Amino acid sequence: MDNQQIAHYLQQQRDTALTSFQAVTTMHPRIRACFATLQAFDFAAYRQQLHGEILRNLAQWQILAKPEEALQPLDALLFEFNSIYEYAEQADAYGIVDWQDAAPHIEGFDMGYKHDFRKGFEAVPGMSLSFLKPLEVLLDPGTIDELVDDEQDMEEVPGFQPLADAYLFSGLAVVHDVLAELNQQNHFAGIGLKPAAQILLGGHDTGIVYPLLFTASK
Repeated sequence: MDNQQIAHYLQQQRDTALTSFQAVTTMHPRIRACFATLQAFDFAAYRQQLHGEILRNLAQWQILAKPEEALQPLDALLFEFNSIYEYAEQADAYGIVDWQDAAPHIEGFDMGYKHDFRKGFEAVPGMSLSFLKPLEVLLDPGTIDELVDDEQDMEEVPGFQPLADAYLFSGLAVVHDVLAELNQQNHFAGIGLKPAAQILLGGHDTGIVYPLLFTASK
């Protein structure tokens, strides 16, 4: 398994979501307007901003990794955001140790709870996910009342789920590219990762995480 497979998976999920959204024939104007916002999002600017942000936070993660001989090596670096439905634009970083079910993945999977966090490396500054912020306009209580009837969940609103997936995977494809570039330059070497470590991202208590990078694959 390598990073090209992860990149392909993220791009494929993005394209599938976009195709599914375009196939919805009837949807609320607010859903369609939110899709237009996604199309206009400046991912080039986000890429540049994220690159600098990760470099700044790496300096803090490296401080947390000293002295190296006193620390458990990391099975994974996990970025966790609250929920795609609420306060999703910031993900904290966690150093994962003692992960009993650690195995390489290229698709989203249930990480489970058989792991721990390295002491001091828990809920530290991670990365911004500002590409998800436009979804908040749909999650205002007044807007939800407008979109959802008494017998529906938000996920059942026509067009919402493929829209949310399109936002998520459009952004994660860019995040992967930034992480891959930093990994090529060995910026992750000083935070105590195991040779076969992975970088992952998931929503809080959702169970599902998405692989972003194999650090051993250059």
